[in-house]
Amino acid sequence: MVLVLISRISWTKAFTLNSRLSRISQRPFSLEKIFSLQSGSTTERIDYTSTRYIADNATGAFYDDAERDASCLVYPKGTPEGFYVIKQYEIPEEGFSSFSSDTESVGISQEEVTRLDIDSKNITLPIALMLLDNEEYPSLSRARKACRKGYIVIHRGALERNETTGMPIFETSKCLRGRVGDRVFPGDVIGRQVRMHGGFYPGFNNQKPAFDLPVVYEDDHFAIVNKPAGVVVYSQRKQNHGLMTVRAALPFVLKPPSRGTLAIIRRPASVHRLDKPTSGLLLVAKTKPAMVHLTRQFTNRIIKKTYTAIVNGIPSEPLSSNISNENALELGFDVNADEDVEWQVIDNVMDEKNAVTIWRTMKSVKSLKANDGALTLVELKPKTGRYHQLRRHMAWEKNCPIIGDKTYDGGGDAMKFRERGLFLCSNKVILEHPYYNSEHGKREWENIPTEKKEGEGYKLFENEGTIFVEASIDLPQKFHSFLDNEEKRYKKFDSEVEK
Repeated sequence: MVLVLISRISWTKAFTLNSRLSRISQRPFSLEKIFSLQSGSTTERIDYTSTRYIADNATGAFYDDAERDASCLVYPKGTPEGFYVIKQYEIPEEGFSSFSSDTESVGISQEEVTRLDIDSKNITLPIALMLLDNEEYPSLSRARKACRKGYIVIHRGALERNETTGMPIFETSKCLRGRVGDRVFPGDVIGRQVRMHGGFYPGFNNQKPAFDLPVVYEDDHFAIVNKPAGVVVYSQRKQNHGLMTVRAALPFVLKPPSRGTLAIIRRPASVHRLDKPTSGLLLVAKTKPAMVHLTRQFTNRIIKKTYTAIVNGIPSEPLSSNISNENALELGFDVNADEDVEWQVIDNVMDEKNAVTIWRTMKSVKSLKANDGALTLVELKPKTGRYHQLRRHMAWEKNCPIIGDKTYDGGGDAMKFRERGLFLCSNKVILEHPYYNSEHGKREWENIPTEKKEGEGYKLFENEGTIFVEASIDLPQKFHSFLDNEEKRYKKFDSEVEK
């Protein structure tokens, strides 16, 4: 009965939180919003932009850690690789003379001293930490915990110094990670070490996941990354993806916001999701205002995304569903106004909701294994964001499933294409900048040099008073190689038949 009650409470809290986030994301948002905090019978109004909001101890510590992490090379290397020593304690040559006369001051009874067989020049590591830095290690339990977590390193003997930099060197051959039962002796040096990542998010002791996550665009407020195919955005319950998720990799590829940035998120978080087999552009929030602003843009269909896919067969293009480039612009799609192209519209009901996609053929190649003897490269632009919308539209409405789609390809001969994964990539996105369109942000925007508003794969621009971000990536190489190989096989077979 108790377990059921706890479960109900947890689900109620989760539902309430989700409902609040949903309502917040639909409200107009600005950095000048005033939050009210109830304290007894008095209501204290806190300006969202005030330094009081961001200058709490925890946030200050975050910035301190981030700035220290960015300067990791000025610290001696610890052990194992990736750890750096941020504080050093040298065991006095005469030992701990005060310990012999007053063991009770550090919470050690005489019986414990006898049992452990310790004295002023032969002492356990946790006790030494208490004697050397009682503020950091006020109790044995705190000192032992630091040892168990791998935050303590022991260097046997005095440190040598680098002749060029003058920095002390923790020689690997003389170092060991401190354990609770280790002894330290006069002349030894104890180091307090932390894992650093060279300018990325501090405080994460796990290693970077073993896959590349390129950053296409990044500033203090949000980022756009290029998710590889085969990697989930985050691991849901019982999926057991471990560290092989975008969520686990983000702190190791993104830089923390600069000191003073409003309402930071301690761990960067994706704003939306891409299916595991889909590759491409993923939006990531680094602050709470950015998360709310970007979520609102998705809800209100302000963000415009473009996908490219290879489908099995030649999708039909009836005149009844044909629209011009001008019509597509009027409907709010991101199309090039200077191009004279036509689009196909798919507008149907999916999961009891309206689902709209426009698409066009970019290229077709002959294939021995494909439906209709051809593979087609298509460009797709969703207006809505239903579950597996693009995959279901091409498979169910056009009878041309995306290559490698194990869920909707229908099996049979299509299974021959599954080995190379899903050929679907989110390769372009346009959105309103979540910060530069606020009152504070616009003042910063005016001071940004022109050369910093555009880079490889992205550009920031202003249109009718609104600041936009446009990001795009090249298609994965497997798209081009797959089409080329299929076409070569067909031509080779065709030439052999003619002989």
